[in-house]
Amino acid sequence: MNEFVYAPVMAGIWQQHQVWDGTYTLDDLLDAHEMLEVRYENERRAYEAAERRQQP
Repeated sequence: MNEFVYAPVMAGIWQQHQVWDGTYTLDDLLDAHEMLEVRYENERRAYEAAERRQQP
């Protein structure tokens, strides 16, 4: 559970106190996870494209 709740903190988009002080709601947390999923997918695609460019 903690990994799920603290994922936005670990990704640097939230601060730790914001998880518990009411700054964000459960819906915000779910939205943050969707945004992180998109970010990681884009990073994966960029990495793969860079790898393909380096191959002879």
